[in-house]
Amino acid sequence: MDFFTHLVIGALVYAIFFKGITWNYLFYAIFFAILPDLDIFLSPLKRKFKSVYLEHRSGSHSYVIGTIASALIGGIYSLFTNQSFLIIWMIGTIFYGIHVSLDLLTTTKIPCFYPFSKKEFCFYAEKAGSSFTLIISLIFLVNIAIVYFNSPNKSTSFLVINIYTYFFLIYYLYRIITKFWIDHHLNEDQKYIPGILPIYFYIFEKKIIDNTLSFSLKKKSHFSRTKLIYKNNSNLTPQEMMLFSRGMELCSEDYYLAKWTAFPEFLRMDGIFSIKFFFLEPMTRLKAMYLQIDFDVDTGQIYSLNQKFGPIKT
Repeated sequence: MDFFTHLVIGALVYAIFFKGITWNYLFYAIFFAILPDLDIFLSPLKRKFKSVYLEHRSGSHSYVIGTIASALIGGIYSLFTNQSFLIIWMIGTIFYGIHVSLDLLTTTKIPCFYPFSKKEFCFYAEKAGSSFTLIISLIFLVNIAIVYFNSPNKSTSFLVINIYTYFFLIYYLYRIITKFWIDHHLNEDQKYIPGILPIYFYIFEKKIIDNTLSFSLKKKSHFSRTKLIYKNNSNLTPQEMMLFSRGMELCSEDYYLAKWTAFPEFLRMDGIFSIKFFFLEPMTRLKAMYLQIDFDVDTGQIYSLNQKFGPIKT
């Protein structure tokens, strides 16, 4: 989920549920609502300690880490401000947890119980970093600023806050129900992938029988017919099948690529067998990140390996 949506939802939750206590901790709550995404500044430590749990959306996206971070930061904050440590710790833990819970709704897995468990989870109901919610969040920030500076009546501000709060509640409830409903009607070879706009989604289908591979990607909505975006039926030689398996292993060894759904495109040219592994979750407007692996047919060795972003051939 994008930075601004975390910020806005954190502010909305505080305004609805905590304003009766005090407004003094609003910015503190917002800070903890965005704190897990500040893990992007841990990159120097990642290179030094060579730990995948210092990656973005990794070890920081944990309820356990949130509780510990809230205690440490809350203790320092309480010491310098003479505010109640218990209240500060509670607010920090709650809003850090809200961030983790929102990211659990997305299509990118996170280790939400790290370090007690390294197993990663995601609910797969919303695209990670959705541009749709980003735009809605930016519109809210503009609207609340206009109302705040032009209307002395606080009730107008709270009206705007309530409208956007109910919008996000209905939006994410709709996403969750849609995910459950579509999954219920899919077979074991199919997978639901949410689209950017809430009315659209994709169905990915994969079948592997011996050396015959069949992959397809269809775009659907609740109000229109199914559109076939991609279809690939390939008969591989035993050697090509072995190289395909090696390519899948390489994808699974990468911390981020292993989180996503890969589908291949095969190219054969001048003794080179190439596989483009497109990844569906970060796909935008039929453009996706892909890993291209070029194998030397004679030796089976990797000729070149490149990660790029490009269009899916339709």
